[in-house]
Amino acid sequence: MYSFYMNYKEIPITLSAIIICVLVWLLQYFYSQKSNNHSFAMKCALIPREVKKGEYYRIITAGFTHIRPYHILMNCIALYNLGSSIEKYLTSPIYGIILFLSIIGSSIACTLLSKQDSMTIGISGGVFGLLATYVIILYKLNLLSDPSISSQIGSVIITNLIISFMPGVSWQGHLGGFITGALLAFFLA
Repeated sequence: MYSFYMNYKEIPITLSAIIICVLVWLLQYFYSQKSNNHSFAMKCALIPREVKKGEYYRIITAGFTHIRPYHILMNCIALYNLGSSIEKYLTSPIYGIILFLSIIGSSIACTLLSKQDSMTIGISGGVFGLLATYVIILYKLNLLSDPSISSQIGSVIITNLIISFMPGVSWQGHLGGFITGALLAFFLA
């Protein structure tokens, strides 16, 4: 418990976002077990048609909603790995703004670029915003000129680009999060 507390003091936004994702997933999981459907997730998911009808809360709730265990696991691992590195360099408010607005940017991109009846969930748009932030930080510190760093970042970006175009993955959300994170990091980081 002491280790979690010390870790929480160092990266409070990252761990808070993970806790919110897990709590929402648990709510969704127990609700779906009880009702034998995923209607809880459907009420939180980003569905462009519903957002355009005025259900704007979906722009935020979709980022913290996951259905499948591997989806939340992979997103939270990625969030922890990137977030714990970045949050130590930025103040928590700046880092929190970048993460939160990257989630919103991801949702807006999905609303504008996805099919109107498509469903998008997950915090990966926010993670892509953090990936862009990391690249901008490395650029500002002039570390991208190091071949080992640039090749590692390049392989991470290429891998995530490939993942973005796999079936069931929202390239629109990833793109929106990445662009939002890059713009915010350029001006705030």
